[in-house]
Amino acid sequence: MSDAGAHRELREMLGLHALGLLPPQDRVRLEAHLDGCAACRAELAELAPLAGDLRLVDPARLPGPPAPPRELGERVLDAVRGESVLREARERREARRSRRRAVLVPLASAAAAAVLAGGATYALARPDAPPVAAPAPAPAPPGVVIERLPLTVVAGQLTPAGPAVVVPHTWGVEVTFEAAGFEQGRTYRALVRTVDGTRSPAGEFLGVGARELTCDMQAAVLRADAAAFEVVDDAGRTVLELPLPRA
Repeated sequence: MSDAGAHRELREMLGLHALGLLPPQDRVRLEAHLDGCAACRAELAELAPLAGDLRLVDPARLPGPPAPPRELGERVLDAVRGESVLREARERREARRSRRRAVLVPLASAAAAAVLAGGATYALARPDAPPVAAPAPAPAPPGVVIERLPLTVVAGQLTPAGPAVVVPHTWGVEVTFEAAGFEQGRTYRALVRTVDGTRSPAGEFLGVGARELTCDMQAAVLRADAAAFEVVDDAGRTVLELPLPRA
């Protein structure tokens, strides 16, 4: 969910929060959001004096359940489209890897056979000739610059197994890391923060407790635009952070 969508969702909880009817999990998320959102704090302050009057409303006399927000359908479609883009990107990446293996392995085998055959022929033809130095290998084509960067534990009892691996792609950026200590069954979200402060989703996963967990997260943000990678828990609290230095 985008920052704007998350903000709308939390803002819609303000009325229930003012009445003290918000479920505990949503209340924790909203209170964490209020700490950093002056607009929502101001709106909650305007709603607070009305809480007494709202408690007098008889739900049985209302015409029916409230209609869902107009933007709910669009939010759902955005989420589905985002997951589809990431899934298609992963499938394209696996297909490219398979094609490269199918082409490079036979070529490497043929090249090795040619070198061995040529060397054997030369040795048989000129057994007394001095060895000839092999030609210098051609420079390797420029490849993908893979970064290995240290993770910072911000909250919780997390233990990273080592640095995270950051891989740039034409469609976005991929971050792979291993860590233990994510609470069993708790949902965690990965986000990539851009240089202008926007946070884009990079995937979700469930904690497995003390066992080590390997996570491969992707976001549709170019590496040049990415400023940081972070993992937040279901209360919106950042537990892991990975600054992404500018190239």
